[in-house]
Amino acid sequence: GIPLGDRCTVEAGLYITSGTKVALLDDSNELVDVLKARDLAGKSDLLFRRNSQTGAVECKTNKSAIALNEELHANN
Repeated sequence: GIPLGDRCTVEAGLYITSGTKVALLDDSNELVDVLKARDLAGKSDLLFRRNSQTGAVECKTNKSAIALNEELHANN
């Protein structure tokens, strides 16, 4: 595996090794680059998933990890 940063999410059943090729996607799910997982080690706020149609491991910004749930924080 690789060391994950803060607030990263890895899809259940997905195993990432340092040599795993990862497709880096932008907010529109467009391919930005293909990297080895070791290049993403220690980075925070990432979502790793496997594309069910192509089998490719994909990575994008994990927006749900950084967005506060307004309903839960309404009483603060």
